[in-house]
Amino acid sequence: MTNFEKLVRLIEEKTTGGYKAVELTTRGFIEHRFRRGAGAHNLYSTSKSVTSCAVGILYDEGKISDTDTVFSYIGDLFPDGYDPKWEKVTLRDVMLHRTGVPQEANIDIDAMDFWDDGRTDFLKHMLSQPIIYEPGEGPFIYCDTNFYLIGRVVEAVTGMTCGAFLQERMFDPLKWRGHAWGVCPHNHTLCGTGLFADARDLAAYGMMLARGGVYEGRRILSEEWINRAKGKPGQYGYGFTNSEDDRWFFAGGMYGQGLFIFPETLRCLVVLGMFMPIDDIKAEIVPLYLD
Repeated sequence: MTNFEKLVRLIEEKTTGGYKAVELTTRGFIEHRFRRGAGAHNLYSTSKSVTSCAVGILYDEGKISDTDTVFSYIGDLFPDGYDPKWEKVTLRDVMLHRTGVPQEANIDIDAMDFWDDGRTDFLKHMLSQPIIYEPGEGPFIYCDTNFYLIGRVVEAVTGMTCGAFLQERMFDPLKWRGHAWGVCPHNHTLCGTGLFADARDLAAYGMMLARGGVYEGRRILSEEWINRAKGKPGQYGYGFTNSEDDRWFFAGGMYGQGLFIFPETLRCLVVLGMFMPIDDIKAEIVPLYLD
C-alpha cells in the first residue's frame, strides 16, 4: 500500500466528510475524490497563508516590509478616535496575531452575522479596537480580521484588491482554475478566509513553496520570505505553522482543511472536506512523507 493509499484509508476510517485528497511529488499528481462536489472548495483560514504571500511578493520587490507599521500605509483610512497605540502595530504583529487587541476585534466571517450586529465596515471595526497589550508582545489572539487588514495594506500599495493582485502574480503563474475569493460589503478581498480553490491547484501552491518559491522554472517568491513566513520551529508564522523539527510546515482551515508542505522531499499533500482528521494525519501520515 502506498503512502497516499494509507492517507485515503485513514480519512475514510475517521470521517464521512472527506471531499478530496491530493498528493503532488516530483513524479506527478494523484487525486482521490471521496464524493461528488463543486470543483472549488472553501479553504477557510488556509487563505491567510495565501494572503501573506502577497506581502512576500511585495517584500521581494522592496515595496513593503513586515516590520513597517500598518499606519505608514493606510493611516488615512484610520477612523476618528482610534487608539494612538495602533500607530506602533507592524505588519508582522498583525500576521502573527499579536496586535494587542482584545478578542472582540475578530469578526469570524464564516460564523458571525456581521449584518445583524452592524459590523459591515471591517476596517473601521478593527481599527476602532483598543490596544490592550503591547503590540508584538501580548498574547496570541487569532482574528480573521487581521489578514483582512493585511489585504487592505496590499491594496494600498498595489492599487488592486489583494485577490486581483494575487491572480496576476501567483494564481495565473500556478495555472489555477475556477477559483474565487469572497469580498466584504465594501468589495475588498476577505483575505483571512473565503478563498475557494480546487485541491489540485492548492497542491501546486504547496509545491511552489516546497521548491523555495519556484514553480515550473518561474520564481514567484523568494526562499527568504518563505522561511520568514513559515515561522520558527513549532510556532505559528504568517498563516503557516512550522513543525517542531523544522522539516515540514502546514497551512490549515476550519473543519480540517489542510496543506502539508515537505521541502526536503519536494512533496505536498492537500486534504479538503468537513471534519477532516488533521491530528491523525499529522501523527500517522506525515512521518511517511519525510523519508
